[in-house]
Amino acid sequence: MGRFSFAKSVIIETICDSYTLKKAVKISILVGTLLNIINQGDFILQMEFEKLNYFKLILTYFVPFLVSAYTAININMRLKVGHKLMAATTLTCKGCKKSLFVEKFASIPECENCKDSTSWTAN
Repeated sequence: MGRFSFAKSVIIETICDSYTLKKAVKISILVGTLLNIINQGDFILQMEFEKLNYFKLILTYFVPFLVSAYTAININMRLKVGHKLMAATTLTCKGCKKSLFVEKFASIPECENCKDSTSWTAN
């Protein structure tokens, strides 16, 4: 599996994960509501709904959702020893170039040769 395929699999797995999705929606509702109150609160509180910019209202919820999802994806893309992989892939040690296939949801091991200085890259 190439680096692009690994990234695509991690993105799909992360976005489809119910925990991640629920967290992103909760963050979106909380932050989006707060930002809408800051940006258009005077219209909302005075019930002048015709003055609301509905595009901005919707976008203000969408942006925190995307930021939250992006953060989760970025964390799941890390190839750090001890972390679990969101997608099966072949890892190559940056130090000794040894390759190792790791199954989906398996913990990333140390390289047998490099031990504490292990640094992996996805192939």
